[in-house]
Amino acid sequence: MLSGRPLERVSGTQSVGIRLDEESLTLRSRVTDLLCSWAGLVVSERRLTAAVGTEVPALLHFLSGQVRWLAEHPAAQDLDAELSALLDSSRARRDPQSYEVSLGVCCHPGCTAGLRATLSGTGRTVYSRVACDAGHTVPPREWLLLSGRARTASDTGRSGGAA
Repeated sequence: MLSGRPLERVSGTQSVGIRLDEESLTLRSRVTDLLCSWAGLVVSERRLTAAVGTEVPALLHFLSGQVRWLAEHPAAQDLDAELSALLDSSRARRDPQSYEVSLGVCCHPGCTAGLRATLSGTGRTVYSRVACDAGHTVPPREWLLLSGRARTASDTGRSGGAA
């Protein structure tokens, strides 16, 4: 209560603040867990007393000083496989898959450049665009007007494939 009046509750508003990408956070957590695990192995088996910390840069700095020992360790192939899997996951997040469909000739007056619909992204992050090779774009509100073009272009064998 403020000044003797009850506060009104407002609902239905958009959330304010930082939007976090759950898949990226999960990947970062997997990286941190892996590095902590291997740093723990080094500290334990080499009987080191140095505090490594749990921040990725500190872990990488520590482990880079242990590369020779890690390379000779019986589990070195496991480390390589685990790091490779994380790198693949990271690349997949960075390099989205892309799919293109030719829509024939641009719909802007006087333009004869090829028009394409592009869908790209990974997971829940998707990017869509309709544009021609000359740089003209078609806003989403007009995409339905182009719907017959995709069928026509694919029927004549002019549709694009995965990029």
